[in-house]
Amino acid sequence: MSADFRLGDWIVRPQRRIIERGDKSIHIKPKSMAVFECLVAAEGAPVSRNELFDAVWPGGEVSDDTLTKCVVEMRKAFGDTARDHRVIETIPKLGFRLLLPVETLAEAPLAATQSAPESQRPRRGVWRKLRLAGLLLIAVVLALGLLLSIDRSRVWLTEAGVTLLLKTAALLAPHSLEQKPGIAVLPFVNMSSDAENEYFSDGMSEEILNALARSNRLPVVARTSSFQFKGQARDIKEIGRLLGVTHVLEGSVRKVGGSIRVTTQLIDAVTGAHVWSDVYQRELSDIFMLQNAISKDIVDHIAVALGDEFATPPNNLPRAEPMAARHTANLEAYDLYLKGMQMLSSNNPIPIEQAAGYFNRAIALDGEYADAWAAKGRALHVLGRPGYGHSHIPASVYPDAIAPYRRALEIEPGHAFATGWLGVALILNDFKWAEGMQLLKQSLARNPNDAALLSVYGMSMENLRIEGSDEVLERAFRLDPFGIVPIIIRAISLFRDGRLLDALAMAETSLIGDREGYAPNYYAAMFHLAVGRLDAAEEHLRKARMVAHPVSLDLDFSEKLIDYLRGEGLLPWAELWERVQTERLSNLVYIGSVVEWEDEKAMVAAFDIAIEQRHAEVIGILFGPKPPLIPAADWRRMKDVTGVTQYQSSR
Repeated sequence: MSADFRLGDWIVRPQRRIIERGDKSIHIKPKSMAVFECLVAAEGAPVSRNELFDAVWPGGEVSDDTLTKCVVEMRKAFGDTARDHRVIETIPKLGFRLLLPVETLAEAPLAATQSAPESQRPRRGVWRKLRLAGLLLIAVVLALGLLLSIDRSRVWLTEAGVTLLLKTAALLAPHSLEQKPGIAVLPFVNMSSDAENEYFSDGMSEEILNALARSNRLPVVARTSSFQFKGQARDIKEIGRLLGVTHVLEGSVRKVGGSIRVTTQLIDAVTGAHVWSDVYQRELSDIFMLQNAISKDIVDHIAVALGDEFATPPNNLPRAEPMAARHTANLEAYDLYLKGMQMLSSNNPIPIEQAAGYFNRAIALDGEYADAWAAKGRALHVLGRPGYGHSHIPASVYPDAIAPYRRALEIEPGHAFATGWLGVALILNDFKWAEGMQLLKQSLARNPNDAALLSVYGMSMENLRIEGSDEVLERAFRLDPFGIVPIIIRAISLFRDGRLLDALAMAETSLIGDREGYAPNYYAAMFHLAVGRLDAAEEHLRKARMVAHPVSLDLDFSEKLIDYLRGEGLLPWAELWERVQTERLSNLVYIGSVVEWEDEKAMVAAFDIAIEQRHAEVIGILFGPKPPLIPAADWRRMKDVTGVTQYQSSR
C-alpha cells in the first residue's frame, strides 16, 4: 500500500516515510517502512520472516537482527513493545502480523497540495530527503566558489550589461538548432472518455519513443523536449525547427474497456507533407506487440524517405547494439509503471517522491519486471541529487537505489537504463570513475539517444580529460534541447570556459519548458546569484519555494546568502552546520567558500563533509584548480580520497 492511511489514532504516510498523530511527526527509515507496508498489505494475516526478507531485501544477505531492528523501530514509533503489543504482534518461529485495521485516506489532488499555503500543507516532517535527473549543482558550486574567492568588486556585473546579454542570447537558444535527420514523438492525444487516461496516452507515446530509440537508426528527441508542445496548436514545421529534426510523429489513443485504438501520422517537418499514416486496433493484452509494430513501421517509412543517410552517434561512442523490447505480462503492473514514470518526469519534488510507490506496486504484481526495478532505482537515486528540493543526504539514499538497479540487471543483463544510471551512481556517489564510465559506455552502446546519460558521460569525459567531450555534449543537447540535464551541463561547460554570462543565458533556457518548476527556477537562481543579479535570483527562489517542501535547507541558505551579500545580515553558521549533519545542503561547499575569510579550517571541514556525505557537487571543484585558501596538503588528501589524483597527475 503506497497511499496514506489511518491506523488507530495515527496517520501513516508510506511514500514520505512519516507517521503522524496530532502535532507529532516521526520519520521512519526506508527499510522499516517497507517492512511495515508488507504487514499492512497482508491485512492482518501473518507474514513470515522469509517473506519479509524476499520483499524488502530481494537477493540480499540480511540477518535476522536487521529485520528485528526494523520492527523495533516501528513499534517504538507507535509506542508499542514486544510484550505489550497493540499494533505489531510477534508470532514465534514464524514472523509478524498487524493487529489494527487499516483505513485508506482519500488522496488530495496534487495541485491543491502544492498551491496551499504553507500552514495548510500536510506535515512532511522536519528534515526531508532528496532527488533527480538531476545531477548538476557542480555549476553552482563552481560559480559561487569562484565568486567568493576573489574580490567582489570585480565580479558584480551591471544590471544593464546582463540584461543586454540575455536579450542577445539567441545563438544559445534551442531555436537556433539546424534541422538534421531525426524524429520527435509528440504526446499522443487522449481520445478516451475518461480524462484520467491522460497518463496512458502519454505513456503510450513515450513507449513508442523508446521503441524508436532502441532501433538505433536515427536520433530520437527526448520526452522532456518533445512533450513541451503538449496541448499547443503549433505548426509542425515550427516544431521541427525548434527541435532541430526533419520528422515528427503525432497521433491519438482511444482506450475503451479491454481494447485500444491508436492512430498515427508521420510528417515531414521541413515541408509539412504527410509521409505516412495508419490506424491500429488491438486488445490491451497485445499492447507491446502494437508498440513494436508502430515503431517498426515508422523506421521503415523514414528509411524510404531519407535513404541510408541517418545521423550516426559520435565517433568516440561504441557502435550501437540492438536493444531488446522489454515488457511485463501483467497489464496492471504496466499501468502502475506508466503512472510512476509520469510522476518521475516532473521537475518538482513531491511527485518524484510519489513515483517510487507506483514502481513498488508494479513490482509486487510482477517481481521480474526489469523496467519497474530500474525505474524504482532512478526514483530513489534522485532523492539524493541536487536541485529538486529534497533534503536527503546522498550517502543515506544512493545505496538504496543501487540495489534495484542491480536487481534489474539480474533479470535482464545489459538493461540499458539500469546499466547507465548505475554507472552514474558509482561515479557521482562512490567516486568509482573507471567502473562507472565503463557502465555508461555500455549503456550508450545500446541507446545512444539517452540525452541525460550522454550529458553525464560528456561531462565525465571532460573531467577525466578524455577527448571528444564537446561532441558528446552537443549530441545530448540536440537530443533534448529543452531538457534541464543537458541545459545545465552545457551551462557548466560554458562557465568552465570562462563564459559566465553565456552560461547564465543557457541556464535561463531551462525555464522555457517549465517556468514554475522547482528545478529550473532553482538552477536559474544559482546562476543569477553567481553574476550578482540578486533580485533575479530572489525571484526565482520565490517561485521554487512555491512548489518546494515546507522545510528546505537549500532555499533557506540561499535566501540568507542573498541578504548577506546585500549587507543586510549575517549567516547563522552554528545553525547551518547543525542542520547540515541531518539535512542535505546542495551548496554545502558555499559555507567553506564564504567562511574562508574568517577561518580556513571551516572551508576544509565543508569539503570533508561534502566528500563524506557523497555530495556530487564537490566533484566539479576537485577537478578544477585549488581554491586559494585551502592548504595544499588538504587539497592533495581530498583528491587522493576521491580518486581524482590519478587523472590529474600534472596538477
